[in-house]
Amino acid sequence: MNQRTKVHDMQGGSGFVSSLTRKDRSQASFNPSRGFCMNTFSSRLVFVVGLTLCSFACAKTSFMHKTPASPPTSRQPWWMRETTMAPGGRLVLRDKPWWKRAATLKTGEQFVVEATGEAANRMLVRREKFRIRSGKEIEGIVWVIDDDVDGSLSNGGDTDSDCYVADYGCDGIVDRMVDYIDDDGDHDPDEMDIRYFDDGELRYAWFGMDLDDDSAMWSLRGYEYGGPSFFEGDPYGDSMIYMNKINPQNGTWAPISECPFAFYDTDKDGFSEIAVRVSAVPMEYDPKVDPDYANDARRFGGPWRPEMERMGVANIRYSFDLDGGSSKDTPLHYDFGFNLVGRTPYCFSKMQHFNAKRRPPQTTIVTPWENLRTIADHFEAKETGFSWHENFDDTIAIGYGPQEADDYRWEGVFWTWERRFMENTGGPCRKWNVRREWSNRSSSKRELYYSAVDKRIHLFGAEEGWIEVGHYSGLGALGEIRMFDTDGNGYFDRWEVYWGESPIPARVTTVRNERARRLDFDLESLSDFYIKTVLPEAMAANEKIMAAMSKLRPFEPSPAHKAAMRSGSATFRRYAQDVVREMQYDDFKKYFMEQAHRVLLSLPMDDLRRTGKKNDGTTGNSHTAWRLLRTLKQLDVAYGQGDYGKACELIAQITRIEGSAK
Repeated sequence: MNQRTKVHDMQGGSGFVSSLTRKDRSQASFNPSRGFCMNTFSSRLVFVVGLTLCSFACAKTSFMHKTPASPPTSRQPWWMRETTMAPGGRLVLRDKPWWKRAATLKTGEQFVVEATGEAANRMLVRREKFRIRSGKEIEGIVWVIDDDVDGSLSNGGDTDSDCYVADYGCDGIVDRMVDYIDDDGDHDPDEMDIRYFDDGELRYAWFGMDLDDDSAMWSLRGYEYGGPSFFEGDPYGDSMIYMNKINPQNGTWAPISECPFAFYDTDKDGFSEIAVRVSAVPMEYDPKVDPDYANDARRFGGPWRPEMERMGVANIRYSFDLDGGSSKDTPLHYDFGFNLVGRTPYCFSKMQHFNAKRRPPQTTIVTPWENLRTIADHFEAKETGFSWHENFDDTIAIGYGPQEADDYRWEGVFWTWERRFMENTGGPCRKWNVRREWSNRSSSKRELYYSAVDKRIHLFGAEEGWIEVGHYSGLGALGEIRMFDTDGNGYFDRWEVYWGESPIPARVTTVRNERARRLDFDLESLSDFYIKTVLPEAMAANEKIMAAMSKLRPFEPSPAHKAAMRSGSATFRRYAQDVVREMQYDDFKKYFMEQAHRVLLSLPMDDLRRTGKKNDGTTGNSHTAWRLLRTLKQLDVAYGQGDYGKACELIAQITRIEGSAK
């Protein structure tokens, strides 16, 4: 496909084609009244108003009844008529004139179907043995149809405009259909269908859209979505996949499950920096009964149910590569993500995606790729989860290929099924070294802030958060850090640090001044701020205070801790440094507090009456010990507030106090 990618849509029964370059698609947003416009505040505002009106309209009427109809069978091309389904979406091979011959085939045998006219020499039937995604070995009949007269049958079919109909078990009942669609005739696929049948009845389909012209969409195994996951597919660059379920009552598609999964290559290097996943579920579904409905194969693979007439969006996952790590060497390098839970009708401008070359039904339902980021930006979330990958999790290996142990997922950054229930979160999830923040505040904006206290970017409005620390660089469980917004102003003001299995925090800090700064939600400016300011300043501050403590109280991290501070991304190195700094501070504080307490407990009553204050510079007395304790408390305040400059000054005072007591 050439640089100008065709996007076919139909609304109100009239079709039109709009062409957008990749640059256009990344920069444009859709204005319901004027078409595409630049991504300005005004255009986003108009989009949101249009989205609200559209949602209201969908709340009143089921959108499934308004989808454009496919042309009558008599007007369809011959290859489309060949796979015409009976009412209810049923497709069997037993009634084909060539079936008796097919049923006698042995594994490895094949024949070209005898036909006249346009169909001559354009259909192949073979019997083969293959494994499906579950690993089960299947013997099946495969019917290959050459849609574009390119002679592909001589090679068993191709992957630009051929259709493969698979009959598992050779019983004459269709189980799968894979259809490649070349929209512009350049002999590479632009869209792709994987249709799933149950006992010959169509239940649902996965659809793929190649938006960056790399000819990649789905990986297959046994004529179905194959491989352990979509890593083998195309979550790289600009692309989109989605699922629809067939309504057998009127023969139309309806959104369900992951509809869509969209990927955005913002720097045009062929690797995505943003991933968006929308969970489509019935508006009336009960998350107590179906906590992960969108990922439940019993739902999208089961029979059609009345509640599916009115579908909605219940969850949007929205993930970002902030540190610029997504590349050929480290693909899918997503740093943080939002988990947005709400409930809005699945009704969006231009969601009816019509393709004249698709086998009926020809109109699928999916949010447009060009508009999806704006939809995610303004989705009305009733609660928000915010996750940030701080380091590896050695207890799992859920990445892919050489990066398997890095745990980066093609889906982006997940929430967790612990502590705070959030419906349709999906999985697989990580437990260790992922910062979790949760807000129960309704919001239609994605809002972040920077805290100079812990030198991190946080979710504005989060009332609580936690990081389970450990299991990286060969280390075991270490502890946990908890964060709270105690006054409800949207900023964290309390931090608690726990070590080991102790239920008593080793450090508690409550600040009067959160030292917070709101941030514009713009990936480019956020990335620039994070890479050029947050990371280097945090690491420099760590080094300064760690050096100051070491001069007075030597501290030797374990080899594993040292290795962690030298390896991985800057984000991971900074996190490992933070942990060592916290451990060193805990050791420093305990040592000098114990020293001061030991002096106070060992001295007789009225010790200063005998020694006098004049001798406090040469004698370890109660005055000196008390000065040390007071300075340690001041240090604890400065350290807890993230004011490491002040903390270093206080450490220097402790040095002088310690020297005077000797």
